[in-house]
Amino acid sequence: MLQQTAIQFGLKPGDYFPENELGERIHVHPADLRAFSAKFNQLCQDSEEPLLPAFAAKHVSPLTFSCFSLALWTANNLNTFIQDACQYCILIGSPIRLKRHITPQGNSEVWVINHDPYNDKSKVSDLGFMMYIATLIEMIQQASGGIDNLVLKIGRWPFSPQQQQQFEKMMRCKIETGSPIITISFPNDVEAIKLKGRDPDIYSVAVPPLRQAVSKLEQHDIILLIYKLLDTEPNLKIISREKIAATMLVSVRTLNRRLAALGTSYRQVLEQYKQEKALLLLSQPNINLTDIAFRLGFADLSSFSRAFKSWTGYSPTHFL
Repeated sequence: MLQQTAIQFGLKPGDYFPENELGERIHVHPADLRAFSAKFNQLCQDSEEPLLPAFAAKHVSPLTFSCFSLALWTANNLNTFIQDACQYCILIGSPIRLKRHITPQGNSEVWVINHDPYNDKSKVSDLGFMMYIATLIEMIQQASGGIDNLVLKIGRWPFSPQQQQQFEKMMRCKIETGSPIITISFPNDVEAIKLKGRDPDIYSVAVPPLRQAVSKLEQHDIILLIYKLLDTEPNLKIISREKIAATMLVSVRTLNRRLAALGTSYRQVLEQYKQEKALLLLSQPNINLTDIAFRLGFADLSSFSRAFKSWTGYSPTHFL
């Protein structure tokens, strides 16, 4: 996709992504991912086009991400597309996860969550997120034949209002700012939206290797393993890294070393988990803020409110 975009802007693809560095998607070390990101950002800079990631997204096809994109394109309806995109997203961008969510009004949403410990919310991550989100939206639009009432909810738009209008036109979506979490919002009848390329035979062949690959990756995804253990706890106040390590049958030292190799720590993982859990609980109907504070291990509601504002920039009542 990026090679084609470089050519589109009169640049030489080999200056950024040499042929001998290209290959099938593999689970790379964070340092390799950052090196690739540096080349990507250099390409964006040299093109002098702030929305270059959106132009790159236009080059996505059913075979861009092998079985992953092929399964999404050949699914029966948009509902299955969304479910599979969230279930198998680890295969195309492990720091970024997709989470399916149904609002109290019955609308379908996809939450885009960044687990990258190196994300400093700079212009670099803005470009990376734009690339990921624009590609996902373009896949949705191509596979469905076009959805006019797609909404992208974000905290802020990092570029000019004119570029926002250009992005909305290119992606055929509406952007709403002020959201504490990046969200793609769909119409509530996603099961009724049949995909243009639906093919049960191809879909049935594409899905099994996805399941196998995801299962293998999840066995070695230490952050995901910690999340699953935290999900079993009724109150995070009583959880500790010692208990997590013991449940995983490793020492605390080994746990710390494995997290440090990813550029993160147990405390950072726990904070990220609390943020995601808070957003999920706050989206439920008839929710009690005090109960959420207790569930997440905070001493009182005011402590939870301060933490939530530090995570998202908004108070829990604003989110509600």
